[in-house]
This record gives sequence, C-alpha cells and structure tokens, in this order.
Amino acid sequence: MAKVKVRKIGNSLGVLLPKESGVQEGDELEYTHEGEKIILDTQEAQNARVREIVENSFKDFETGNVLTEDDMVRIFGKYGWHK
Repeated sequence: MAKVKVRKIGNSLGVLLPKESGVQEGDELEYTHEGEKIILDTQEAQNARVREIVENSFKDFETGNVLTEDDMVRIFGKYGWHK
C-alpha cells in the first residue's frame, strides 16, 4: 500500500496522487467513508472520459467532415482501397 501526504490547500485539505492511479486533472471523484478508510471511486470519472471520446467522434459527422466510399476510392484506390 502506497502512502500519500495530506496537505493544506487554502481552507481545505488535499492529497497528491501518483500518475499510476489513473486519475486525471479535472476528474471529479466520489468518495465514501468505511470505518477508518476513505475510498475514492473513479468509475464516474472514467465514464465521463469515455462519454467525451464518443461525443467527439461524432463531431465530424455533424460538420460534414467525412469522406464517402467514392472519395476513398478516388484518393486511395491505388493503395488498395476498392469497393
């Protein structure tokens, strides 16, 4: 089990987590107390990142920034793109 140091940040307390924790800047984590343990739940932060990736993948379709199969054949046909 790794240790982290509690630090004063303004009127609050905080900890620095190592990069290996998988937490990213700006993530909002849920936490619970179980006895003497504080448990940080990263599931919602991971879901938010996946949601952002999926939403960003549709932006090209919304803006019409896509190629048709005919465009791909015209541009890449000699490199093996065939209908």
